[in-house]
Amino acid sequence: HGCLTLDTITDRELTAAVTWIAGFNVPYQVWIDEHLAPDLDGVTKALRLERVAWLMPGMLLTDRPDPPPPPPGVSVSPVDTGGLSAWLAVLAEVGMPQALTEPLFPPSFGEDSDVTLFLSCLDGHPVGTAIAIRSGDVAGVYSVITLPAARGRGVGTAAAWAAVYAGWEWGCDVIVLQASEMGFNSYQRMGFTTVVRYAAFESAPERP
Repeated sequence: HGCLTLDTITDRELTAAVTWIAGFNVPYQVWIDEHLAPDLDGVTKALRLERVAWLMPGMLLTDRPDPPPPPPGVSVSPVDTGGLSAWLAVLAEVGMPQALTEPLFPPSFGEDSDVTLFLSCLDGHPVGTAIAIRSGDVAGVYSVITLPAARGRGVGTAAAWAAVYAGWEWGCDVIVLQASEMGFNSYQRMGFTTVVRYAAFESAPERP
């Protein structure tokens, strides 16, 4: 879960948003445009939100370069309901608890016509995920994850291209994503440009 503010927000509004999402009892983050974050420093500390070191870039792709073919041994396929368990297994292997993933990604999520789940395989073994989500004439690329042992083989880039291509097939002219520190350079090489950077804050763990 996450809270995202794109405009000026008051201390009271941020407190209300965080209180609401904390009620779901799941991990969450608050992303704030880096230029607005300093004005909310006091309230983020009062809410016991810990700032993440990485300034998360919000990136977009408007050109349509030809996606390169996947590297040897790498394949990316859309997931139907029958393949959801293998997709969820990748998330479990990177440490996401089943109690979190199953409510977030029920079968109905993958059946949504505005959502496509992708499973990446290396030499036939599931090693990664990606999601494409359509919102009007814009598509987003989410949850590009690769198991540690399979990284550096082009798996994540191939999955990201699959999600981008899904957006184009929907007729979307703009593809957006929020880049992790690990994936940033890859997305730049794909043609994504940074239009905003977010200061990210996450809920602090309870301390005894």
